Amino acid sequence: MLKRTPILALLLVSLAAASFARTPRPIADMTIPAPGGKQIDLKQYRGKVVLLALITTTCTECIQSVEIFNHLQKDFGPQGFQMVAAAVNLSAKEDVGPFAQRYKASFPMGYLDKLGTMKIADIGGEQRPYVPIVMFIDRGGVVRFQYFGNDSVMKEEEKSLRAIVGGLVKQGKQ
Repeated sequence: MLKRTPILALLLVSLAAASFARTPRPIADMTIPAPGGKQIDLKQYRGKVVLLALITTTCTECIQSVEIFNHLQKDFGPQGFQMVAAAVNLSAKEDVGPFAQRYKASFPMGYLDKLGTMKIADIGGEQRPYVPIVMFIDRGGVVRFQYFGNDSVMKEEEKSLRAIVGGLVKQGKQ
């Protein structure tokens, strides 16, 4: 009989190999502009597990992801989790407010320009990643995992994101 490897451990090992971004790494020290002149400062979430998603407001997959992000916030929020998203398309500054309202985002949403996107996601100028880009930030502000929309983790997005968030939330309780 074959010995079974824990699913979460196997998932995390296989997914880590898929990412182009350097992990682990400290999250970039920057704020994310939000509608109404507000700022999202990721430092305010130290002590929580954060899933930061970079999306576009016109991407069908990103729109579908917002529903998953809402579920994650509802289910894991009480356990020390915070969902945050930033729109990164050219018209993101104008689009993000109406987008968040239309799709009933239950988490903070802001926007980033190209340079901000490259900085926070640790993306080189030669890379052309697919959105959504998801970054899993541990309670100490370290990006543990990062995946692009075309990575294998996104094929079963909700199941994979739940497994990773659940694992990170449990780590902090030990």
